[in-house]
Amino acid sequence: MTPIPGPKGPPFIGQARELIADPPRYISHLADEYGPMSRFGFFGTTFYLVADPDLIREVLVTQAANFPKDDRDVELLSRMIGHGLVTANGEEHKRLRRLTQPAFHTSRVDAYAGTMVAYTEAMLDEWRDGQELDMAEAMRELTMYVVARTLFGADRAAMRADDGATGRIGEAIHALQDIANQEFTAPLVLPTWLPTGMNRRRRAARAVLYDTIDRLVAKRRASGAADTGDLLSMLLLARDEHGDALSDAEVRDQLVTLFVAGHETTSNALAWTWFLLAQHPAEEARLHAEIDAALPDGPPTTADLPRLPLALRVLKESMRLYPPAWVLNTRRAAADTTLGPYAIRRGDLLWVSPFVMHRRPAWFPDPERFDPDRWTPERERALPKYAYLPFGGGPRVCIGNGFAMMEAHLIVATVARRFRPRLLPGVVESLNAQVTLSNVDGMPMRLERRQAPPRP
Repeated sequence: MTPIPGPKGPPFIGQARELIADPPRYISHLADEYGPMSRFGFFGTTFYLVADPDLIREVLVTQAANFPKDDRDVELLSRMIGHGLVTANGEEHKRLRRLTQPAFHTSRVDAYAGTMVAYTEAMLDEWRDGQELDMAEAMRELTMYVVARTLFGADRAAMRADDGATGRIGEAIHALQDIANQEFTAPLVLPTWLPTGMNRRRRAARAVLYDTIDRLVAKRRASGAADTGDLLSMLLLARDEHGDALSDAEVRDQLVTLFVAGHETTSNALAWTWFLLAQHPAEEARLHAEIDAALPDGPPTTADLPRLPLALRVLKESMRLYPPAWVLNTRRAAADTTLGPYAIRRGDLLWVSPFVMHRRPAWFPDPERFDPDRWTPERERALPKYAYLPFGGGPRVCIGNGFAMMEAHLIVATVARRFRPRLLPGVVESLNAQVTLSNVDGMPMRLERRQAPPRP
């Protein structure tokens, strides 16, 4: 067997300093220096970074049953979002996936397109030429409204009328992410029952998010079990193979998981897209030309998306450079096995990072360059299957990937048809690698109105 190489470091601390300072860039450096498999450690624990498409296929697909999510990751994420799809393992994950999958059938997802565009247009109607705003926050609020509507029928106008509700929910999610990130990088994680400042902050944030969704579930149950086209109604009507329904707690945890994941990841992908377009005027001009030709009479519908291939390529390239899920949850080997020429022992901890894979020069020449034409059909077909994995892969591939891509595609076309966001002076990349990948200082931008075709 081939030994797995890696850097040396101080006893116990290992590579903790480098990982805390800039984890995505540091583990990408490990793959550059040590190849397909590398070893690193922090706070007395050793991890193995898998940075080869064929080896990743083994972890996520071929031997997926032998590489469940690590118990520590599951515990820490459960403190944030409860016991939903993201935190389930084994048979429980399969059960929840079967019950949730129908909500993401193509026909259901396509029906959400009108809401996605209508809510984007409503946001744009409030924008003004020359206005300065945080585009990351604007995208977060927009995707929150979309997800709230499609998951449990909450209307944008009603949420805005509830003074401060949107801000409270956004702040709660931010707090939960921040706490989870601190615990993931801590050498010792304290029990949730201890009255620490962090635990009190988490309880307060969870109360905001959970109480909001609990009220929606209770209201829907009281109104009767009818399929209203959203995920909540489907979850309330769903039955497993034994004919059993989900409990209110299970419904809530599924909704919390999909609500947090469904808007935070997409909003980050969109924020990075505007960041990149603002720095690449030639690609931005190509995108505007495509949109103007494809959408002369109004905002896009799903029927227009095939006429907007560059917009889709721009999104794929943005998610290559800044994948919202920059690292997948740690996998723990359940038994001795091999990955290619490497021996893996029971209990070994493995990392798979989309950020790392998306910057491998073997598959993405000049990897730091923004090049949407990497995603022409011919070039995309030439890529190994697991060189690009913004939504993970295998049986745990993101259940909402089709929803997210359609939403982002429609939003990019709708926004770029009417506005050209420009970065404010001094805005630079500063990676905030928490559960999802954002920019430390947000995305401050100034809006320029475009002379686009008139609305119908």
